[in-house]
Order: sequence, then structure tokens, then C-alpha cells
Amino acid sequence: MGSPPIPRLRSKYGGSRLMSRLPMLVWIFLSMAPVSLYGMDIAVIVHPGNTEDTLSLRELSRLFKQEKQYWEDNSPVYLIMQEDGTPEKDLFVSKVFKMRPNELKRFWLTKMINGEILSFPKTLSSNDAIKRFVSQIPSAIAYINVRFVDETVKVLAIDGKRPGEE
Repeated sequence: MGSPPIPRLRSKYGGSRLMSRLPMLVWIFLSMAPVSLYGMDIAVIVHPGNTEDTLSLRELSRLFKQEKQYWEDNSPVYLIMQEDGTPEKDLFVSKVFKMRPNELKRFWLTKMINGEILSFPKTLSSNDAIKRFVSQIPSAIAYINVRFVDETVKVLAIDGKRPGEE
């Protein structure tokens, strides 16, 4: 005849007890995860031949906002950004631009309309692509996840601190 059906526990909302607690269980699991989405270190990188070793956060912001468009040797700053939607870009924009990523396009458009810049900064699709590009362009500056840093690029200290330092 077969075995009798296994009784299922139901919540007052009609689903199983586990399903009614699933959002809470997911929240508990995520809150215990060792690394959050933004629990990464970002490295600001330049070409190894760049003479800069450290920038203040204010100087970094001025470079990336294109308020300062030339290095000390009068070479133009070649700004490289991550593509929209990457956690690196979200974190960098919130810390350096002090805005949300969706506000950034309006920021660039305003600068273009006002004649402050000629075009949007170059965007590349991955940490590796950005690293390769910066390693070949002496006046480039960008940011990547610190896990992708190697000897082909130079990491700048920001406010005297390297990535991972408190």
C-alpha cells in the first residue's frame, strides 16, 4: 500500500514553516558572512613610471572629478572608471564622489554641458582590463579590487595609507 504521507508543518500564512522563516534565515546567514559586498579593499593605481606615491582623498577626488586634469609634470590625467554595476565602482563613487552611482551620469553630463570636460571618462569592464590598460598608459589613473594588483601597476597611498591599512 505504501507509506502514509509525511505531515507538513504549515504556518498561519499557508506555507511551510521553513518557507515562512526563509527571509529571516537568509538575513541571519548574510549577517554572519565574513565579507560583505563592500567589504573589499580598493587600490588606486597608476603606471609604474608615475612620480606620484601618495594623494590626499581631496586630491584624489579632484582628479576623478576632473577638477584637476594634469599631473605635476603637465601630462594630462587619463581617467579610467569601472563599468556601472560593479561593487568596486559603487564603493569608489560613494567614497570619492560622495554620491550614488546613478547620480554620476548627471554629474558628467553637467560638466560636459558646461564645457568643463570634452567626454565621459573611459570605462573598462573588468579589474584585469583596467590593470592592463593602466600598465601601458603613463598618465592613467584608475581603481581596482586590491586582489588584482601586481607588479605591472603602482598602488598609490591615499591620505598616507595603502589598501587594507586602518
